[in-house]
Amino acid sequence: MLILLFGLWILLSGRLDLEVCIIGGAVSAALYLLACKTLGYSPRGDWKALKKTGHAILYLIYLVKEMLLAGLVVMRLIYTKGRNMEPKLIWFRTDLTHQSARAALSDAITLTAGTIVVSQEGNLLCVHALDASLAEGLEHGEFERKLQGMERNV
Repeated sequence: MLILLFGLWILLSGRLDLEVCIIGGAVSAALYLLACKTLGYSPRGDWKALKKTGHAILYLIYLVKEMLLAGLVVMRLIYTKGRNMEPKLIWFRTDLTHQSARAALSDAITLTAGTIVVSQEGNLLCVHALDASLAEGLEHGEFERKLQGMERNV
């Protein structure tokens, strides 16, 4: 948080010199201490968040890759003549324990072309897939494994 506050100060200053750095450092430190006292921030919590940042970036890269690949698969399904799509509705339970991780899994499935989460009740998800081939691997798939890895690092 302290680094982000200082970076924002530098960005809004529009210049980088000793005076801006000294004043920015003091103001950032004061704001960080105020946030620690009133909002419950702590250096330990910030350190945990910083450790998770690498996992989150890798997850986002994987998500974008899967979105692009699924888009190509859906294009192929749509433009292939004589291909009868078999829509499928599947229900499965996820092993993710945190609500935010389950929401991230639902978002990832919905953002991937050809699939959409119809319902989420606790750890039970209902997913509609445009074709049965798109439903393969949803249950306990790579998205869930990556999110479980992030949960373990909490």
